[in-house]
Amino acid sequence: MANAEARAPGVVKLFGEHAVVYGKLSVAAAISLYSTVTVSERRGTDLRIALSDFSDFSVSLDKRRLGLLYTRYKNKKSLNDYASLNSDIDTKVLPFATIAARLTNEFGANILGREARITSEIPNQSGGASSAACSTAFTVAMLKSAGLELDDPTIIDVARDGERIAHLSEGAGRIDVTTSYLGGYVSTAKEGRREAIKTKINFVLIDTGPKKSTAETVGGVRKLYETDRENTERILGEIEECSVEGLKALSEGDLKSVGSWMYKDQELLRSLGVSSEGLDRAVELSRENGAYGAKLSGGGGGGLAIALSKTPKSLIRAMEEQGFKAYSAEVAFDGAKSYL
Repeated sequence: MANAEARAPGVVKLFGEHAVVYGKLSVAAAISLYSTVTVSERRGTDLRIALSDFSDFSVSLDKRRLGLLYTRYKNKKSLNDYASLNSDIDTKVLPFATIAARLTNEFGANILGREARITSEIPNQSGGASSAACSTAFTVAMLKSAGLELDDPTIIDVARDGERIAHLSEGAGRIDVTTSYLGGYVSTAKEGRREAIKTKINFVLIDTGPKKSTAETVGGVRKLYETDRENTERILGEIEECSVEGLKALSEGDLKSVGSWMYKDQELLRSLGVSSEGLDRAVELSRENGAYGAKLSGGGGGGLAIALSKTPKSLIRAMEEQGFKAYSAEVAFDGAKSYL
């Protein structure tokens, strides 16, 4: 099947950001905003990767170049070293090229003579896991096009290669890719599996403006940890309590309790210095307008705030009246796996 399509949902973090870096529980949910990858046959023997959201930017890779990419990736000294060795490939495309190289050379996927067109409705660099969803959709679409079957852990690991390259971190994409692939709710307590929770939520997503890079906010917490370990460990432990209790409330369908733990989590994250003026204002406006809960999503330092409200439409209006862009999204119980 040369022609193929896959959609992967975005992801929001309900609990546990930053604490997860230190082995604590984190909880995420897939949302009904999607990255889409469409694969079609084309003339020639190369693979063309096109990014529709960047003025139709594209790169073509032949079998030799995919082989070289794979060899460099397997033998890399570091991710930074690998990226510098492939500086002639735009950084926006390198994650997908790396995934394609692994599929071709490690698993024998026949994906040459194809065009893979990538687009996303998930706001970029906002805390909605747009890059993870793109990597996940790309991996699934390539597998579908090649008629190749792999097990779930392998598919997730291959898609995570895209995140590793995008963020230059070996640990990147652990929960984001898993959630985008499986759909529904996923926690780090169940490696590679989703939680058996069917609670429906209609989130309000609030764009609070440009965000700092996740590497920067993670680095800031690391400095706190190194200079004031005792207090930082206490905060991280309290964040994990939010994750544990929030997950329990979520499984019981108790949205008021879920929201209460979200507010507490936000205050703890704020004490770690990973919030922002816009995020603080959005959370406070959510509280003033009767939302069950609200907090940042992802690395923080700007980007998306998520809110849980009984009346999402009125909360969106209130946010827009204060100059925020806000919209709703439901939990997406079908992930990219449903396209295989």
